[in-house]
Amino acid sequence: MAEMTKNMYGAIGKVGNMTYYQRLGKTIARTNTKPKNPKTEDQSLHRVLVKTVNKSYSRLKEICNHSFEDYNNAFECMNKFKKVNLKYLREHATTLVASGQGLDQFYQFTPIKDRKWTPFAAIISEGHLPEVAVSIKSNPSTGSGAEKSVAHVNAPGQTYADFITAWGLQRGDMVTFVTVQKHEDDYEVEVARLVLDPRNADGSGAPMTTEIVDGQGGFPCSNRKNELNFSICEFDADHFNFVLGRGGDVVAAGIIVSREAVSGNWLRSNCQLVLNESAFGPDLCSLAKAVEDSYKTSVITVESEYYLNNAG
Repeated sequence: MAEMTKNMYGAIGKVGNMTYYQRLGKTIARTNTKPKNPKTEDQSLHRVLVKTVNKSYSRLKEICNHSFEDYNNAFECMNKFKKVNLKYLREHATTLVASGQGLDQFYQFTPIKDRKWTPFAAIISEGHLPEVAVSIKSNPSTGSGAEKSVAHVNAPGQTYADFITAWGLQRGDMVTFVTVQKHEDDYEVEVARLVLDPRNADGSGAPMTTEIVDGQGGFPCSNRKNELNFSICEFDADHFNFVLGRGGDVVAAGIIVSREAVSGNWLRSNCQLVLNESAFGPDLCSLAKAVEDSYKTSVITVESEYYLNNAG
């Protein structure tokens, strides 16, 4: 930067590769320079990560626009989601490179120009309530012929009290099950909610020894906050297995615990999606490949009738 002489006083704007502006009563000139390589590997990596986070938020928005404790509106939650997930992705990529493994071992990413969404291990909620760990496993009993993946949680026993004891929760807590399921060529987010507060037929509180799933496969909790969108709901030894909605192949899963505090504020648990990489098939894309593909320029289809250079 340089201070201008008397005949340039008051100049504002851009002329050639110079920009003029005023500061503290002085006219300052700055030379504009372009980076030598505006598309470095680090810049491409950043673009891929930003795209991945933005696309994931748009698909998880209904949950993640209010899932961060102490963040009271959708805009704040959106920014929090993007901040924590960009930080996670950056740190994970850095750790892999430092360990000598490289970005080819970091999966669930799509190239810049790819419109398809494949989920990653996104952080979808943060708070102080106990965290419920989720796993994904192959379950041959769920399909006719082909195996399907189901999500499952540790739940020794089948009563509301068993769940509360196993997870360190309390009566009245709301448990939101989240899965991403593969349906043909697309991935869909499915949600179900269970209130750990059993009810009698008249709506009064029932004992915590009530079984979560009754003999007819229903949930005895009649609380209006329930959204029991389970397509598979079964107990297997000490595990509670579940698939939500239309019953696809589970590729990602998580659980968010919610509790209304005396103050009226809502408390949340931490939740980061768990992935089932084997279910992605050909959609499994490494971060290295995503960055590499982001350099490529789309091929122009000159045979198209909409190609402007075609002269009829």
